[in-house]
Amino acid sequence: MKHLFAKWKGKTELFKLADLTEVTEDFSNPARGWYQIHTFSVDQEPDLEEQRWCLDARNTLALVLIDIGAFRKRDLEETALNRIQKILCFFQGNGYDCILRVVYDHEGKAFIREPADFAQVQAHMRQIGSVLQQCASSVFIFQGMLLGSWGEMHGSRFLNEKNMARLAQILREEKAPQTFLAVRRPVYWRSLHKEKRQGALRCIDGMGLFDDGIFGSASHLGTFAEEEKKKYVWEEPWSREQELAFENELCRQAPNGGEVVYNPGFVKTLTPGKTIEELRKMQITYLNRAHDERLLDIWKEWKYPGPGVWKGKSVFDYIGLHLGYRFVIRNAEVVRIGKEMEKYRIEVEIENIGFAGFYQEAEICLEYIDKNGRQGSMTLESQMRGWKSGEARKLSCVAEACKGELFLTAKRTRDGATIRFANHADAEGKSMLGVLL
Repeated sequence: MKHLFAKWKGKTELFKLADLTEVTEDFSNPARGWYQIHTFSVDQEPDLEEQRWCLDARNTLALVLIDIGAFRKRDLEETALNRIQKILCFFQGNGYDCILRVVYDHEGKAFIREPADFAQVQAHMRQIGSVLQQCASSVFIFQGMLLGSWGEMHGSRFLNEKNMARLAQILREEKAPQTFLAVRRPVYWRSLHKEKRQGALRCIDGMGLFDDGIFGSASHLGTFAEEEKKKYVWEEPWSREQELAFENELCRQAPNGGEVVYNPGFVKTLTPGKTIEELRKMQITYLNRAHDERLLDIWKEWKYPGPGVWKGKSVFDYIGLHLGYRFVIRNAEVVRIGKEMEKYRIEVEIENIGFAGFYQEAEICLEYIDKNGRQGSMTLESQMRGWKSGEARKLSCVAEACKGELFLTAKRTRDGATIRFANHADAEGKSMLGVLL
């Protein structure tokens, strides 16, 4: 069966197409979607058996918040570093990609709980960097730079341009290539990438954004400037529309996510359409499932405003299933080729209709089962990383002419995690394309 498939490109016919209608039922995919926060202190042994009862099987992401405030006056002990590794391995073993945030404070008291000397912060960052290397397969995103109340990069005496640059450089040197970074505001990103003022906006260090004030006000609670800037100053905050345009470009290359916040005044300016449009502009990959439930409850009451399969569904459901990437098989065509018409050329069209792109290494395979039960497969796409929101691709191959069924599967490279298409599929995530006649 190793010669069942060969590479080719072209059009299609002589094929009974399966039902490729987009589904609206909930399903899970790795490295995207809703998350919940799980908080630990490194000076205490984690009760992972108890933690197991707190896991939400609907999620594939977990924000792991680790408080190192007990070590504000000294380096992290080996025991503490081992605990961090143990915690990350626990979530990985239970099928979660981790958004890791290491903090000195989780009570809004950064001024009290942060070290007195910035050199200690740098030392801690180097130690955390070594953990990021050892746990590369479990950490999807490292949020923040240890500093600020709740690690949200505000309310700290150390959050100036010089200090952030030092911490960012440590992270760039120490983290594994597949781990993304995230800073709290777009202006922080720009101050750490002064060389990007001219030319195309490129994100070579994997640094994206996180926003824990989404919809909390017009400025997302200070994430953006309150007023429009007539002149763009790279190291100053821009207006809402200017920053949203910036995020739309930057976060096609690195993830963006965070928390939504209910504001009784500002929520009156929102509509279902505006809400969806803004999340799409931000290229949002992940959101907190539990915060802020007052706004999430409004989303559950709102109905999706457009036509199609989502008409009448809740905005909450629509948003949840469009966080990050969402691949839909749009069409498949087949035509006989060759002098003796002994082969089929197969072409498949797939579109990413999610709010954001696909940021990891993965591949799409075409699988074949003929009428005698013989099976074969080939890789249709091996470069899924960088597949942008709104992008459609046509993938093609050639197969020997033989009656049978065609299926499509996708898996993440590093661990084989299934990536489901938003089409009808079996329990293993295999979507049928149709039958070769």
